Amino acid sequence: MVMESGGKARESLLGALMCRFRRAVARWNQMQWQDSLEAVAREVDLSKAEFDALMQSVSEEPLLLSLRLSHAGLSEEELAANRGDLLRDLRRVCSRCASRARCDRDLKHERRATPSKYCPNEPTLQALAREARQSASRILPFPPRLN
Repeated sequence: MVMESGGKARESLLGALMCRFRRAVARWNQMQWQDSLEAVAREVDLSKAEFDALMQSVSEEPLLLSLRLSHAGLSEEELAANRGDLLRDLRRVCSRCASRARCDRDLKHERRATPSKYCPNEPTLQALAREARQSASRILPFPPRLN
């Protein structure tokens, strides 16, 4: 009987040590994962909190911003190629916007007049659209002919 109780004591001690070891490994893995996420956040020039918010954001937000860019007459591809930092900032602001539902409704109903009332990106989009129009007018050497 003494052997049996000693054997159980060894088993429970070994089980407890294995459980602690597993928890320690899990904590270490979690810390490594968090360090990796922080490195990615630094790489894209965001704070950890901003990166977390972006990661938890609704998957439709890129679509909403793409539609907003399209309504403003802007190309997302051109922005990505020429003004990547600005596009990243637009995405960050869009991901943290409190008016996503209203934006989604307006875009579904093709309402283009109201974003200035609630969209934090709208002044930037308007400025980019003005800039695009001005640069397009400088490219055309002659005004277009009217037939």
